[in-house]
Amino acid sequence: MAEFEFIIGDRTYLTELKQEAVTTVIKVDDLEFSFKELSPGHYEATNKGKQFSIAAVKHRGKFLIDIDAMLFEVSESGQEEFGADSSAHAAEKDKVYAPMPGKIVKLLVEVGDRVSEKQPLMIIEAMKMENQVNSPASGIVKAVNASVGEQVDTVSAVIELEIE
Repeated sequence: MAEFEFIIGDRTYLTELKQEAVTTVIKVDDLEFSFKELSPGHYEATNKGKQFSIAAVKHRGKFLIDIDAMLFEVSESGQEEFGADSSAHAAEKDKVYAPMPGKIVKLLVEVGDRVSEKQPLMIIEAMKMENQVNSPASGIVKAVNASVGEQVDTVSAVIELEIE
């Protein structure tokens, strides 16, 4: 059995993973799910007798997961691109972009704040999921170009930093 902690927003989820014959059992807090692989990347999950169809693929260092037609994107927090668009904006350490179009739910910094690399800066809601955006570098917040409730895209910098 393996144990993991997942942090989503301000909540920590304790998770246990156990392999049994042809199924994998995952317990998240008080919920327990049994997973059976139907084909590579396609699974059937069961919770309290209810079945879910799940498809998962890894693309550009992120996992795309479809659960009964609800799409989720998952990133590992240790990845270099976490908190910035890895393709077009990775070299711009002084600017912070939304990883996908969405609405700003929470701004965690303001102009003048000193931030460290990978420090949470904002929470963006996209596809009914909240995504934490972290600082790409240490520095001082030079500008905040959007406000809570505002829709943002991946093209315009939401936060600008003065790199130390």
